[in-house]
Amino acid sequence: MGKSKYIFGFLLFGVVGLFAQSNRYDIKSAIVEYEISGNGDVMGSEASVSGSSKLYFKDYGQLELSEDKIVQIVTDDKEEEHNITKIVGNKIYNVDFDEKVTYQQEMVVDEENPFLNLKNSETLSSMGAKKIGSEEILGYKCDIWQLGEDKIWIYNTVPLKFVSKSLGIIQIQQAKLAVFNIDIKDDKFKLPPFPVKVMDDVLNNNSEVPELSPDQEKMVEDMMKQTGKTYSK
Repeated sequence: MGKSKYIFGFLLFGVVGLFAQSNRYDIKSAIVEYEISGNGDVMGSEASVSGSSKLYFKDYGQLELSEDKIVQIVTDDKEEEHNITKIVGNKIYNVDFDEKVTYQQEMVVDEENPFLNLKNSETLSSMGAKKIGSEEILGYKCDIWQLGEDKIWIYNTVPLKFVSKSLGIIQIQQAKLAVFNIDIKDDKFKLPPFPVKVMDDVLNNNSEVPELSPDQEKMVEDMMKQTGKTYSK
């Protein structure tokens, strides 16, 4: 199985609006903690996903940190993941715990990846998503939107629940804690003390690219989609 950050249709992070010139959220700040679960059949093998995720942001999303810890099991094959993404203004940082390095790139509005641009009902409707109802999550009234087999519950531009189906697995990520418009200490946004590599520099250095693992190549490809660039070995 691929990394769960590629499996989850509505994740990863920055799921609501990559808008460098405007507020990314309609709420000033938030702390949201999610529980992740999923199960299904992958090519005839029983599979399950479990874990947790958290989202911190302030200044209407100008500063944001997302982190997930996930365990995937297919039959007896167990894979553990730890992902962190941080957004500061128009820069995005992705932490690679395997290589102990953080990749930095500039982010732009991605018209070809609408799930990275979710913000309001107009944007969702323009994508072809349909509002199918409303439901309270942790006491907050959320609008429920559906696109294909995926559903997302949104409270004031902040996602509180996701349901997606991919690779034969039905996955649910639901908030178990959500607090809004609060003061958040800067230490909540600290990254591990890994060296930072700028993606343009990595891609322009031919000596480094061949050393990328398949998962890292996938990360590079997804990150390049956000900048409108292409990646080749």
